[in-house]
Formats: sequence, structure tokens, C-alpha cells
Amino acid sequence: MQEDRINLVRPQMGTSRALTVRRYGKVGSGPKAYFQAALHADELPGVITLHHLEALLTEAEAKAEITGEIVIVPFANPIGFTQYVDMKPLGRFEMRSGQNFNRHYPDLSAALIEAVASKLTQDADQNVAIIRAELRRLIAQHRKDSAPLTDLVDLRLTLAELAIDADYVMDLHCDWEAPMHLYISDHNWPDAADLSAQIGSECSLIAEISGDNPFDETFSRPWVELRRVYRDEFPIPMATLATTIELRGDRDVYDDYAIKDANNLFKFLQRRGLIKGDPGALPDAKCDATPLSGVDRVMAPHGGMVVFHVEAGEKVEAGQELGYVLDCETGQRTDFSSRTNGVLYSRIGIRLIVPGGYLCSVAGAEPLPGREGQLLLSK
Repeated sequence: MQEDRINLVRPQMGTSRALTVRRYGKVGSGPKAYFQAALHADELPGVITLHHLEALLTEAEAKAEITGEIVIVPFANPIGFTQYVDMKPLGRFEMRSGQNFNRHYPDLSAALIEAVASKLTQDADQNVAIIRAELRRLIAQHRKDSAPLTDLVDLRLTLAELAIDADYVMDLHCDWEAPMHLYISDHNWPDAADLSAQIGSECSLIAEISGDNPFDETFSRPWVELRRVYRDEFPIPMATLATTIELRGDRDVYDDYAIKDANNLFKFLQRRGLIKGDPGALPDAKCDATPLSGVDRVMAPHGGMVVFHVEAGEKVEAGQELGYVLDCETGQRTDFSSRTNGVLYSRIGIRLIVPGGYLCSVAGAEPLPGREGQLLLSK
């Protein structure tokens, strides 16, 4: 294992921040997988999962079983790790700009289409090598064009540079209260069905564009756009599988979960040829993919106290009472429900809500009217 410390732009005199990066296997020895955790710095299940995965990788490397390159960034957001208010970590948004740490990554698609126009061939493997070389060049150029850098932009670009040429990009997150689930490009499905089954995903949400270019879409979207433009003219595979994996809820920081999740990620790497060994039979899938546009985000009708009647991970029906909001001053009690049948895969982690505040999400099998644009936020 090789460990590097990448210094980031200093936010202010007298301060410093750095990313820890650990590399297993050898560069160019085979497929490349990139893992990071805690991009939302208050989401810790991924950190403990990578801790246990690294133990497996260390053992595999000692046995010369790693046949690819595996890059681990165990805590991807040193900015968010320092943001506390009243003893509470606030790692989802940068406090200075208000921007989500998992949004606004560079979209290199248009520049990439132009850059490879005269270079593509009839050899798919050669095209992948050409495209990845251009992606590395373009992300480096994007850094030069972004000067002077803020520490937030520097963090985004540093993470993107580490993952830009990977075959597999795994961004480990969690929800408030949730079962295991994931987000992935619809162009990576059903290729990613083995990942969904292996990790025991209970809800696999697919979309080409979810809004504001989150981290994973930075690496899947360029391939989508290239394939759309060149179609049958040149063979261009969907060469990067990039996903956001939600490791249950933010309080699910337990060894038993993390060891199981690390073992499943290790088996996925075995199945995809980055590590020698037999991963065993693929577990039965717990779900099929459903469109992100089929998610009903349920909002509070008024302020008050939230009382849920349904646990995260349960299947529900449209119109079913999922809980109620109670205003204890006026006595007003209002039930809430979903417009769709599906899995209630996310619940708010607090119980005091404001009018219009987010309550829960239900993943339905069909797109809902009006669900377009900002799919991760829109009603």
C-alpha cells in the first residue's frame, strides 16, 4: 500500500488541510476502482466500511491477489470535518458559500467530445485509452482555468482528478434513516445489477441527470454524451460505472454492518477482476432498478412534531398513512402519505419540522408528473 498526503489550498494564513489517499495494487496493472467516504463529512458509515475494506485489501496485497489498481480516500472532506455548531457536525454544506459538497463538479462532456473528434478509432479498447487520456488532460486544464482556487473548488478538483480515469467510482454516503440503497446512471443499468445484489440494495435509483452534477455523474456523464454523439460511428463502451452508495442511516455506524459491507465490496471487486479469488454465488437481488423521477418526496403540511407509522425500508401503497404532523399548541394533526406505491427508503432524522419541510421519500416504479430537473430535491 502506498499512502499519499495531498495538500489542499490553505483557506487562510496559519491553517492547512490535506487529503489522505491510499493506493493498493499497481497503476496500469488492470482495472481501476476508486472509493471515497464522508464527502458529506457528517456521514460516517462509509468511513468505517472503508476501514474494514482496507484490512481486506492489505491481506490481499500481501498475497499478491490484487490484479488492478484500487484507490481509497477514507475521508474525502477535511473542510466539512471542521464545521461544528453547538457540538453538532455540519458536513453537508460548506458554511461559507452554502454549497453542497456533493454538487457542482465539472462537466467535461462538451470539451471531451471536441477533443476526441479526430482521434477515435474502430478499436473499443483503444478508444477508452484515448478518452481517458483526454479526461486527465481536461481536468488538469480545468484546474488551471479555475485559478485562483478556493479551498472548496480545490477539494472538488482534487477528488475529480483522483477518480477521472477509474473504471469504478464508489462514493459512499448515507441517508438520515434508511435501508441500503444506491443511485446510478440509467446507462449503467443493468450492468450494475450485480453490485446492487451484492451489497443488498433495497432500492436502486436510476437517472441520467439528477441535477447540479453530483460527484458520481462527473464520471458517468462524459461516456453517455460521447455515445450519444458518435452512436455507431465509433465503438465507445460505457467504460465507467460510477455510483453513490447510501449505507443505510447516519447513525448506523456499527462494525457488524461495516464488516458485511466491506466484504460485499471486496467480492464485487473480485467479480469484476480487480482481485483474485472466488466471490461465491451472487446473492438474490432485493430490488429492481426504479427511476429517480418516480420518487415521491413527501413534505410537511405544517410545522410541528413528526410521528412516523412506517419504518424506513417498508413497502407502502399510495394514500397509505405514513405518519402525521402534530401541532401541540393548536391540536392540529395532519396525516401524510405518498402518491405512489413503492419502498419508503428515506426518513428525516429529526422529529421537529417546519412547514414544507422534508419528511420522507418513497421510490415508485413509474415517473411521477412534474418530477424533472432537480430530481434529488424537487417534489
